[in-house]
Amino acid sequence: MKNEAKNQLKRILGAYDERLAETERVNTASRAAQAAFPEQFAALKKGTILPALKELADVLNSSGHEATTREQDESASTAGGVTAAAISFRVIPKPFAQKPADAKRSFIEITFSATRSERKIVVSSTNTIVNSGGSVGKRGEYAIENLTADVVVDHVLRALEEAFARV
Repeated sequence: MKNEAKNQLKRILGAYDERLAETERVNTASRAAQAAFPEQFAALKKGTILPALKELADVLNSSGHEATTREQDESASTAGGVTAAAISFRVIPKPFAQKPADAKRSFIEITFSATRSERKIVVSSTNTIVNSGGSVGKRGEYAIENLTADVVVDHVLRALEEAFARV
């Protein structure tokens, strides 16, 4: 083989090795970010989401509504699925809070779920109050650094406003 051909082969192999190394660097960084995400979400829950929900709950509870939070840790099921870590804020409006049978069926719930694979926080809502007209389903999706206390409060207020508008 001529020296020129050997040199060309070495350039080709060098470029290929550089691309492989870059791909490995990107994959390593992605794995590290995914591994760190649960801890970041736990810190976000503790430092941002829970304090905002507690303030909202204090006002709602003092007005006769029943507001509670529920945390769920990430877990794997035997069926092969993964349940995302989440925190839910449930509000039972005061007419229903007084009747235990109605309280189980009539509530508004806003959930902040951590999706590890995408490293996003998904906000969704459920509204079981008959004829309230509130929205149900996905309300938004945020990078962890973009989910602020103001965003949390805004989602809760919008869900409550939608649900309470027709009651």
